[in-house]
Amino acid sequence: MKIRARDWAKWFLGSLPGDEQRVHPGQVDEGWMESVGVAAKSAAGVNVTPHSSLQNTAVFACVRLLAESVGSLPLILYKRLADGGKARATERPLYGLLHDLPNPEMTSIQLRETLQGHLGLWGNAYCEIEYAQGGYVRGLWPLRPDKVQVRRVKGELVYVVSMPQGPDQALAFENVMHIPGFGYDGVVGYSPITLARQAIGLAMATEEYGSRFFGNGARPGGVLKHPLKLSEEAYSRLSKSWDRRHQGLENSQRVAILEEGMDYAAIGIPPEDAQFLETRKFQVNEIARLYRIPPHMIGDLDRATFSNIEHQGIEFVVHTLQPWLVRWEQAIYRDLLSQAERKTYFAEHLVTALLRGDTKSRYEAYAVGRQNGWLSANDVRELENMNPVDGGDVYLVPLNMVPAGDVGSSPPNPPEGGDSTDARNHPSPQPSPLQGRGSQVLTPGQSVEARARDFGRSRLRLAKSYEKVMRDPIGRVVRREVNDVRRAARKYLGKRDAVQFGQWLEDFYRDHREFWVDQVMPILLNFADQVGANVGDELDLAAMDGDEIQEFIEQYAEKMAARESQSSLLQLKALLDEAIVAGEDPLDLVDTRLEEWSEKRPGKLSREESRSGVNAISIAFYGLAAVTTGYTIKMMWVANGDSCPYCSSLDGKIVGIEEVFVEKGQEFQPDGAERPLSRRVNISHGPLHTGCDCGVVAVVE
Repeated sequence: MKIRARDWAKWFLGSLPGDEQRVHPGQVDEGWMESVGVAAKSAAGVNVTPHSSLQNTAVFACVRLLAESVGSLPLILYKRLADGGKARATERPLYGLLHDLPNPEMTSIQLRETLQGHLGLWGNAYCEIEYAQGGYVRGLWPLRPDKVQVRRVKGELVYVVSMPQGPDQALAFENVMHIPGFGYDGVVGYSPITLARQAIGLAMATEEYGSRFFGNGARPGGVLKHPLKLSEEAYSRLSKSWDRRHQGLENSQRVAILEEGMDYAAIGIPPEDAQFLETRKFQVNEIARLYRIPPHMIGDLDRATFSNIEHQGIEFVVHTLQPWLVRWEQAIYRDLLSQAERKTYFAEHLVTALLRGDTKSRYEAYAVGRQNGWLSANDVRELENMNPVDGGDVYLVPLNMVPAGDVGSSPPNPPEGGDSTDARNHPSPQPSPLQGRGSQVLTPGQSVEARARDFGRSRLRLAKSYEKVMRDPIGRVVRREVNDVRRAARKYLGKRDAVQFGQWLEDFYRDHREFWVDQVMPILLNFADQVGANVGDELDLAAMDGDEIQEFIEQYAEKMAARESQSSLLQLKALLDEAIVAGEDPLDLVDTRLEEWSEKRPGKLSREESRSGVNAISIAFYGLAAVTTGYTIKMMWVANGDSCPYCSSLDGKIVGIEEVFVEKGQEFQPDGAERPLSRRVNISHGPLHTGCDCGVVAVVE
C-alpha cells in the first residue's frame, strides 16, 4: 500500500504546512479554494468552506445526522442461495471489513461516518483499497477528498492524491473505492457547500452579527456627542473608559453618566426591525432543505406534531437515507467485489428496522395480511429479513368468505379419502371428543392410539419447520454473546485479570437474559398459535387460545433465557478454573470455546428448543382444555422414528398433565441400554436427551 503506510496519520491527525491558513475563515486563499472545487467568500462577507461551514450549527447537525445514521446501520455482506434466499457471508474477509473493522485503526462506524461526512461536505468520498497477497481486500483507508483529483488518462480513471511531502501519487481505478454524490458527469459529485455557499454564508453572518451584538452591550452601536473639540489624548481616554464600562454582555443595561454637556445617540437598526430571529430560523430550514433533512431532526420543532413526526421520520429514511445507502451498496459491488464474486455476493444495509413500528403493531398488520390472503409466511419472513421456509409460499383465505358469484350455492362435498384439512374446510356435524368421554373422531380402521400418534408426528413436523425459524433469533443472540465475550476476554484476560473477567461475565449474563427474551418472544408467540391450532384439531375443539397461554409463553421465554445464560456462564467459569489448574492461557481456551459456539450453537439450540417448545406448549394447551371442559386429560409419551432403548421404554407411558415421566435423579436402564440414564431435572415431556424426537399426545378420559 503506497499512501497509508507513510502519510495517512499525518493527513488526518497532523498539521500540514499552510492548512491553518486555509481553514481560518479570515485568511482563505480564494484562488486555491476555487481550484479544489469548494467555495470561498459569500455575498454576506463570510468565507464558506467545508471546514468553516461546520461552525454553523445547522450544517453541523445535518452532516452529523447523515454520517451517524449511515455509519450506525448494520452493513452486511450476503451470498445468494439457490432457493432464492440469502445468507450472511460471514466466512468472507470482506464481511468483517464492512461490518466490524475496515482497518486496524478504525471501526466500521468510524470509517463510514467519516466517509459520509466527506459526502455531506465535499460531495465525494474516497477510500484506498489495500489488497492481501491472495488478492482479496484486506483493508480500507479513507482519503481526504480535498487532496484527490479525478483524471482520465488514456481512457482510464486515475485518482491523483496530493501528498504531505513529496510528489503526488496516482492510484489506479481498481485501487480506490469512490462514492460520488449528485454531480454533472456521473463521475465526480458536486460539493453541497459550494452550491449553497450563499445560504450558508447568510446563516453564518447572522450568527456572527448576533455574537457581535451581544458582545457590544446588547446594542448595535451609537455616537457620543461632545459640544467642544477633544484632543487626541482626551478622545483616546474617553473611548477606552466608555468601552471598559459599557461594552460586553456583563455591562449591558448599566446607567451611563455623561459630563461636560455630552449626549448619546443610538445608531443602527434594532434586531427586531431587521427580523434577526426570523432570518436565523429561516436559514436553519434552508440548510435542512439543502440536505433534505426533516427540521425536527436537527432541533427545529416549530411545525412538528405528534401526528406528523413519525411520517417525517419515515420520509427521512425513504427520501434522504435511501439514496445514500444505494450509492454505498453499489460502490461496494463495483469496487470491492470481483466479477466472479458479483454473481454470488452483495452488500446491503439493514434499514427495515427504521421503517417498522413496534412489534405488536407490525405483527397485527402481518396477521391481517395472512388472514386475508395477500401475504404468505415467506412474504412476512422477507419483510422481517428472514430466509424462506419450506411450505411458506401458501396463501390462506378465510373459510367464511366465498366469491360473490358463489353466494347461495352449496359447498362441494369433501373428496373421498381426503385429509383432515379437507374435512375441516367442509365439516360434517360430529361430536367433540370432550362431549363423550374418550370418544374421538376416527377414520375407518384407525384406533384411538393410532390417531394420537398421528398428531405426535404432525407436531414433530411442526417442530422441524420452526427449527429453521428459530435459528435466526437464536443466531443473533449467540453472535451478540460471542462478540461481547470475546472483546471482554481480550480486555481482561489479555492483562491476566481473570477476577475482573469473571465479574464482567456475571454482569453480562444478568443483562443478556433480557436480550434473549426480546429476540425469541415474537417467534414463540407465533409458534404457540400453530401449536394451539394443532392441539385444537387433536381434541376437536374449535379454538385454542387464551391469556393464560400468553403468560405461559412469557414465562417459558424467561426460563429459556435463564437456562441458556446460566449454561454459558458456567462453561466459561469452568474454562477459567481449568486454565488456572493446568497453567494454560485462559484467553486461548475462551477463544476456542467461542469459535465452537459460533459454528455449532445456533443449530444445536434451535433444534433443542423447537423440540422442547412444541411439547411444553402442547401441555399448556392441554391444561387450558381441561379447565375449559372439566374433563380429565392425560399425556402419553410417543417415541417417533427409530428410538433408543431409553425412549422406547417410555413409549406409551401415560401420566397426568401435571406429573412427570422421569423424576429428577431417577436412574433407569431398560433392556438394550449399555448404562443407566439419570436426569438432573424432572422430565415432563420430550426431548429426553440430545437428538431425541419424542413427544407427548393427549389422552382424554
